Amino acid sequence: MTSERPENGRIPPVTIAPALVDPTFVLLFSLNLKSALQDFGFLPEGTTLLPLPRADDYLARLATLETRLLGRTFRAAGRLRRVPLGRIVLDGLTGDAPHHADVYLLAHTSQVALWEVWLPAPSQRFDAGRWIGWLDAESEDGLIAQLWRTLGPVTAAMTGAPTWTGLYFCVTCLYAPHDTLDALIERHGADFVHLLFLDRGRRAFKARLVTEELNRDYCAHEGGMTLLGRRSGLDVHGCNDLDREAAADLPPRHTLPFLITLELLLIERAVLARLYRCLSVRMPESVEELLTLKQEVLDALEEYYGAITNATRFSDAITTDGERLLDLDDLYDAVMDRLDAVSFTITTRYQKRMTLLQFWLTVVLGATEIGFIASGIAIWYYRQALVAVLGWTVGASVVSGLILVLVLRGRLE
Repeated sequence: MTSERPENGRIPPVTIAPALVDPTFVLLFSLNLKSALQDFGFLPEGTTLLPLPRADDYLARLATLETRLLGRTFRAAGRLRRVPLGRIVLDGLTGDAPHHADVYLLAHTSQVALWEVWLPAPSQRFDAGRWIGWLDAESEDGLIAQLWRTLGPVTAAMTGAPTWTGLYFCVTCLYAPHDTLDALIERHGADFVHLLFLDRGRRAFKARLVTEELNRDYCAHEGGMTLLGRRSGLDVHGCNDLDREAAADLPPRHTLPFLITLELLLIERAVLARLYRCLSVRMPESVEELLTLKQEVLDALEEYYGAITNATRFSDAITTDGERLLDLDDLYDAVMDRLDAVSFTITTRYQKRMTLLQFWLTVVLGATEIGFIASGIAIWYYRQALVAVLGWTVGASVVSGLILVLVLRGRLE
C-alpha cells in the first residue's frame, strides 16, 4: 500500500498493489478420435516434444485420487486411459507468460478424448485482463495459437482435423503465497468473476452478480475457493490453505479433484454429442442394422451413468451444477429423443415388413387354393386331358392371384 503527501489539504487516493500469485493454467480440448485408442506411440514427422518430467508421479497421484473419487470398480473397467504426450516449449511470449506446456491425452473407449495441457507461469502480480488474453482461443498470435502449431499435426493424425472438434475449456489455478483468501477476495473479487467469465470487456459487474458467483464456492477447505462457469473454472488458494502441497514440476495437488470431476463432465458431454451426431446422420436400412445401432447407443449411454462420481460434497455439487452449465441434461434428452426415433423406425419397418409378408402370403395361399379348386373341376370335365387340367389350374391361380393383388393392394395403401 502506497500513499502520497497531501496537497492543498486533500488526501490522495490510496493505491493497493495487486497481489503476488503463482498462476497455472489448464487447457482442455475435446476431440473425436478416428478409432479407439489402442497404442499411442506415434508422432508425425517434424514434431519436436521434450520428455515430461515426473510424468509417472503425476499419473500415480491422479490414479490415487480417481480411485478415491470414482471407486475401484470404475477404474477397473478401463474405459479411460491417460497418456503423457510431452512438453512443448513456448517461445516469443512475454517474460511472465508460460514458458512451456505439458500435454497429456485422456482417451475414452467410445472414441472421444481430451487434450489436457498444463501451463505453469512464473510468479507475477495479479492481472486478470492479461490472463484472459492468454486464454483467448481466437487470438492469432496468442498462447493457444502457438500451442497448436505443435498440437495441430498430432491432432490431425488422430482425428483427421487440425484442431479440436468439440469444446474448449480452461481452468485457472492461482496460489497467493503472501495473502489469505479473504484478502484476495477483498482485492480482486470482481476480477475473479471477470476471469471466470473470460470477459475481455472489463466493464464493471454489478455487486450482486459478483457476490452470487463468489458464493457458489465448491471448495471445502479453509483458504481455498473453487468456481465453475460455462467455459472456464477457477481454483484459488491463499497462504492459509494448509492442505496445499507444492512440488516442483508437478501440477498443484489441490486442483486435481476439481480437474478429475470436470474432465468426466467433459467426457460425458463428448460422448453424448457423438451419440447425437451418430443417431442424426446414421440411419441404416435394415432392421438388423437398426437393432445393432440401438445396442451400440445403449452401451455408450452407460458412460453417462457410470461417469457420475461418488456422492461426496465436492464432486456431487460440481457434477450437479456442471451438468447444468454444460447443458448435459438437454443433450442427454436430445440423445434419448433420437433413440426413441430409432426405436420408432425399428418398430415401423418391422410392422411394414410383417404386413408385406402377410400380404404376399395371403395372395399366394389364396391363389393356390383357388387353383386347387379349379383343378378339381377341370379333372371332372377333362379326365384324360392332363394338359387342359394343368392349364386350368395355372390359369385360375394366376388370375385369382392378380385379382387378390389388385384388391388387397388398394386396401394396403
